[in-house]
Amino acid sequence: MPDSNPLLQHWTLPPWSTVRAEHLLPAITTIVTNNQQTIEHVIASQTEQPNWDDLILAINEADAALAETMAVIEYLSMSKSADSAWQQASAQCSQIAAQYRTDKTASLPLFRTFQRLENSAVAAHFDASRKASLAKILRAYRLSGVELPAAQQEKLARLNRVIGLLEQLFVSQIELANAAWTRHITDAALLEGLSLHSQAQLALKAREAGLDGWLLTLDLNTCQQIMTYAHNRSLREEYFIAWSTRASDQGPQANQFDNEPVLSLLLALRQEKAEVLGFDNFAQLRLNNRVITDTTQVSAFLREQVALATPLLEQEAQTLRTFADQQGFGTIEAWDEDFLGEQLRVQQLDGALQGLRNFFPLDDTLRGLCRFSEHLFGIAIREQPTFDRWHEQVRLFEVSEHDQVIGHIYLDPYAGEHSADFAWTGTVRNRRINAEGRLSTPIAVLSSHFTAPTAEHPCLLSHHDLRVLLHEFGHCLQQVLTRSPHFNLSGISQFARDCAEFTGQFFEHWCLSREFLLWLAAHHQTGERLTTERVNTALTALEAQTSRATAMLLLGALLDFELHKSHGDGRSIAQVFEEVQHEFPALQLPTYCRFANSFDYLATGYEASVYAYKWSGVLATEAFKRFEREGVFNPRTGRAFREAFFSGDSLSLPSALHTFLERPVNAQLTAPGSDEQNAHLRLTD
Repeated sequence: MPDSNPLLQHWTLPPWSTVRAEHLLPAITTIVTNNQQTIEHVIASQTEQPNWDDLILAINEADAALAETMAVIEYLSMSKSADSAWQQASAQCSQIAAQYRTDKTASLPLFRTFQRLENSAVAAHFDASRKASLAKILRAYRLSGVELPAAQQEKLARLNRVIGLLEQLFVSQIELANAAWTRHITDAALLEGLSLHSQAQLALKAREAGLDGWLLTLDLNTCQQIMTYAHNRSLREEYFIAWSTRASDQGPQANQFDNEPVLSLLLALRQEKAEVLGFDNFAQLRLNNRVITDTTQVSAFLREQVALATPLLEQEAQTLRTFADQQGFGTIEAWDEDFLGEQLRVQQLDGALQGLRNFFPLDDTLRGLCRFSEHLFGIAIREQPTFDRWHEQVRLFEVSEHDQVIGHIYLDPYAGEHSADFAWTGTVRNRRINAEGRLSTPIAVLSSHFTAPTAEHPCLLSHHDLRVLLHEFGHCLQQVLTRSPHFNLSGISQFARDCAEFTGQFFEHWCLSREFLLWLAAHHQTGERLTTERVNTALTALEAQTSRATAMLLLGALLDFELHKSHGDGRSIAQVFEEVQHEFPALQLPTYCRFANSFDYLATGYEASVYAYKWSGVLATEAFKRFEREGVFNPRTGRAFREAFFSGDSLSLPSALHTFLERPVNAQLTAPGSDEQNAHLRLTD
């Protein structure tokens, strides 16, 4: 099998189409066995005088082999959900890989070997990036409990296993709740206000379910469309109740998939894990490898942002009430907020956003984005016409510099039946240089979740879609433009949460740049360009009535952090949510809302870290000010940005920002950024 198993061959790009279910388990078993032998050899040979190549690079190569193969398996698994043999083999591989990683970080002899290198005379002469790489390795071992007594290690292992299972259960129950609710519509009048494009997608869902008419499902895109554009108030209310009570004891599926007991136990076990590792609470544990290391700093930052956001929130709430009164609307309910905000924009700004998507066809927008990145960063990006892929819609972009390939970006552009309900960026391979000097170039995967084109409707991007694309493309560029040779520093998945979202949010600012939009936009049929007046009006519309979205982001961040910082103080999840909500007097949700029950960030790697969206967004706003001063197309500024933020080595985000702006930045005194729409974006672990 090893001779013919594509997963065990050396590849420049993954052999997507040749991998079958029978390849998975033999490949992972072989790699893990090889890795275990490598570890045994390293421990035996590096006892006296450990060195970088034979210790760090040897272990890095072993880690990379497993990580890259598992990445291929995991991405392929998304398109093979109906293949039971594949799913079974994939699950077994995940278990084997997870157990190997647990055993590796529990190896005291290997940890002591790393320590000997750290304390050696040669290590004193390491450059900053080597020191950062080694420090990160040692920190991971300490946080795994490698130095704990045996009984405590066993307890920690049990806690980690149960926490992992509960996280899976939490997410699974959200998915089950989403799938359990649909609304079949046969009367077109109920969909008044929705675009023809949106109605076509709802009709497609109905046909796929064997129904006529239209079908509403519980997913983020449908939620946004109904709550923002549907004129039928009863339909909005019905959808809002279903959405805001998912996986809870309330609403149309009350008690069927209730996540409150799951979350309560999850919080308790995370607290217990933190205490085993010597921390006061789980939030403190999570901050151990972050830029902000004190829980009081995070809480203070978030409340400072609430204070900055509150005046605009109250002002826009009053504006909306006045508008509602003028329309004879009556009391504004939670399911009216987004709809009325959109109606106000239409009335005041003459429908500035209507038809805007016609100027951003996906193909032309991608070409423009590539040209822009080439100009800014001194690179070349070429789409490849032929390559191996995991399904026919996947596209591949080759990134080069000085006629040398430096990385690749796969684009999976369209929403699929089993794809995630959000855009995300993942990695297949991190840049690294091995002991023989051989370079492995980085590979990123961008899944954008756009609506697939049909014969009648090409893929046209709304301004929100454009933001999503730029956000994720920013992550991809950071993955492929890094110059770091270190496996555990060069990949975006290696970044802490409070740094990971910076580049994505930074790239979004070009969507709010008049000059950039005037340059990029062109009508997909006529080639007509947007006028300055149209762009100015659109930007004004985009900034109107956004304070509620900002407040919801801060609400989620505060709830997440408070739940993990104060667990055990006697308050229930509902009580914590109620107290957090009181910090937003102008943002009142119905008492039946169970926000935490379907807040998947609590179980998908962002726990005690949701604050990072706002923190990195504030810093991204500061960074973009230099482009605003020097020109959004200024290649000198682009090169300076790349040098400061894409090195992937030892420079922290605030230090990189200081270098780029040539001045320090006090994030807590910075005005709130326009990053509230990013709460559905993902950067995978």
